[in-house]
Amino acid sequence: MPRRTESLDCQTGATLGNGSDLRVVLISRGAGQQLAELVPTSGRFSRRLDATSDLTMVGTVRGANERELEECCRSWNQVQDWATEIVVYRGGRDAWAGPVTGIEFAYGEVSVEAADLSAWWDRRTLPDLVFAGVDLADIFAGVNDAAMAPDPSPNIVVAPTPTGILGTRSYRDDQDTYAADALNELAETGVDWTAFGRTILVGGEEVPTQPFVTLLDDHFTEPPFVDVEGNSRANKVIVRGKGVRAVAEDLQHQAFYGLLVRVYREPQIEDLASCQAAADSRLELLRNPTFVDTPTSARLKTTAPVLLEQLIPGTRFRIDARATCRPVLQDFRLETVEVDFAGGVSVDFQPLGTAAISVGVINL
Repeated sequence: MPRRTESLDCQTGATLGNGSDLRVVLISRGAGQQLAELVPTSGRFSRRLDATSDLTMVGTVRGANERELEECCRSWNQVQDWATEIVVYRGGRDAWAGPVTGIEFAYGEVSVEAADLSAWWDRRTLPDLVFAGVDLADIFAGVNDAAMAPDPSPNIVVAPTPTGILGTRSYRDDQDTYAADALNELAETGVDWTAFGRTILVGGEEVPTQPFVTLLDDHFTEPPFVDVEGNSRANKVIVRGKGVRAVAEDLQHQAFYGLLVRVYREPQIEDLASCQAAADSRLELLRNPTFVDTPTSARLKTTAPVLLEQLIPGTRFRIDARATCRPVLQDFRLETVEVDFAGGVSVDFQPLGTAAISVGVINL
């Protein structure tokens, strides 16, 4: 996937805002009819890279008077776990969606737990499937399609962008392989994905998103900190698949840090191309395991030059952080987004992955 080098023009006036227009509704499975609406009093939802995100919230039932409130309460009889989805709107756009996994009814309020639509992959197994010389993103989409075929009612939309890596995978019905396990393996090889609203975005080096922006210390309520996870560092990575083996190493980093080897065993990888992609990707992540995290109480300021709809995990951001003793000016991928119903937004970043060339904190 081509590297994006352009940045959003911060002079356009686009800012994060305070989330005062958040709206939460519950609908029948698969983007069906609206069943109920909640006025959030507390809670949060997340977006995650290569992982299922979640939502927890407490809300009051919407009703202008006692009669309307009684009618709204009756509608909650239709709300059931998995049969119902929760959708969060911000700025009139669906910012999060997924099935309800737990509900607690109390006096005058309702507590809801939910997971994004990828949670269905943990509840579906795969039939006999064979992919030979197929782009990894298309294998990802094919696994989803096969898993959801017996009951496509959740209406999961997978939007793959080619990775340029052709792979071979096979799955057997009698192995009862969860779709989530197969897709997690692909994510560890050369695919990245994230749930965004009703869509699962799938790509290679980066999920297909808008151009990145530069974030400064001043864009956070508290400056982010730089976290170098030395126990994760490796400068030689070996991946062993089914009858294939690939090696990726960085000799320059070996001379500086000493030889640090990690070995991964991935029996589902059957071809050399995706085995090598897995090795290259992990080396890129591990040879400079520098993360940018935000303190627990830190949030993006409402004036940060980015919209919530642009905060999609996998998107490339340039971080210019100078408040710590280890300043960093480097490109990272957005890893997690946490949004609370008071309007606060926090973010964390990870090193670039597959085939991306990042500028290390220590420039060798």
